[in-house]
Amino acid sequence: MQVFLLAVDRFGKTFLMRFLMKRISVVATDACGWPNLTTLPSGRVLCTYFNAPSHGLLEGDLICSVSDRKGGNWKKLSTVAPRPKGGNRMHLAVGLAHNGDVLCFSSGFFVKDDEFIGFSGHWLSRSPDMGRTWRVDDQPKVHSDNLGTIPFGRVIRLPEGKLAYSSYRSRGKGNPSETWVSFSEDDGRTWPRRIKLGRNDSNEATLLHAGDGRILAGVRTHVDHHVKLCESSNEGRTWKEKGPLTLPMQHPADLISLSDACLLLTYGIRNRGLMGIGARISLDAGRTWRPPWVIHQFGEKSSDVGYPSTVALDKRGNLLTAFYTDHEPSLRKRASRYRVLAMRWSIRDWLSESLLGSISDGKRLNL
Repeated sequence: MQVFLLAVDRFGKTFLMRFLMKRISVVATDACGWPNLTTLPSGRVLCTYFNAPSHGLLEGDLICSVSDRKGGNWKKLSTVAPRPKGGNRMHLAVGLAHNGDVLCFSSGFFVKDDEFIGFSGHWLSRSPDMGRTWRVDDQPKVHSDNLGTIPFGRVIRLPEGKLAYSSYRSRGKGNPSETWVSFSEDDGRTWPRRIKLGRNDSNEATLLHAGDGRILAGVRTHVDHHVKLCESSNEGRTWKEKGPLTLPMQHPADLISLSDACLLLTYGIRNRGLMGIGARISLDAGRTWRPPWVIHQFGEKSSDVGYPSTVALDKRGNLLTAFYTDHEPSLRKRASRYRVLAMRWSIRDWLSESLLGSISDGKRLNL
């Protein structure tokens, strides 16, 4: 939504001042988050998230809440993956199987006195009733080497009843990571095949099926923490790196399709002085990308933010982006607290001539 105010400049000339309006709702409080949005067959939106106010070093569960069709009025629905004794479930990859079941891969830590003491396994939760109840498999039928990896992003549908999701293995702070894409041909019951994605350094990856055999991946790196684009042109059998999509300390990303040609990338910005959520669009199915926007800022008091997940609410450009933060300035006196938030906004607000225009060398550019 946009608001216009009539103003007068210092020469007495009237002009319209334009403000972008966004609506922020609270999904969960005292939750560090890593939220993941899924549009259900009913049109409602499911948000799956970690429910403890810590960056993974407290015991906690994966919880899901559900909104109305407009992305508001959030209500806690169920526990997706309950914590093991002395541990948590926090990392996740979520999506719909071809039969409509909701799938959630998860992993987590065993913790003691706010310290990591072990990996709590690679699980698969499955809901046949849009998130109301879950069957949890702590020994899913995945490639044996996948059991020690961390799932991230979306479970995506592929042609011929196939599914795919990504997971990664971190080798510690400042060291390169490795990422794999795993495939199912029986609607998520078994995942025997996996392919390595990216070379050198690949970490959290979000997948998007772009049609005609193409799968795109927005992949976080772990050395300088930027997002790069990887592409497969043969349904994930082989991959090529296409180049960076963000600057260092701008990660991780979510990637969705708004139409056959229009793609939207949303990502966290953790650069000091610009803590926020960024976005880029492609109008040619991911081959080229427009300059970035900053669609939300958390302010200088924030220190742990991001992990956006975005879904389209309709075909008119209305979007819902979930993220987490330890400080949200719009909440005023209660700003400093871990929360999962959901922001409703419109991509049309960012495509007007006045916002796309910029000045360089004294001339207006159309960006």
